[in-house]
Amino acid sequence: MPEHINCAEAEARLLDYLKRELTPEVAAEMKAHLEKCRPCFKQAVFEENFLLMLETRAGRGTCPGKLRKRILDLLRAEAERG
Repeated sequence: MPEHINCAEAEARLLDYLKRELTPEVAAEMKAHLEKCRPCFKQAVFEENFLLMLETRAGRGTCPGKLRKRILDLLRAEAERG
């Protein structure tokens, strides 16, 4: 029988849960907690939506060509000095 986790433990593990980085046992504990705890469930929905928004925005953004060249030139110059 899985151990029950409290809200503090659920909060600490939430991002790992959303990114599916927990063991199956701990993920099951998290799922059970979120199904029973409305405040933690609401936080999980918020965090999941936030992560999705970040992934969507990050996928669209690219560095402008001139800025990219400038950064690479600076990195190369620094590497040559070091």
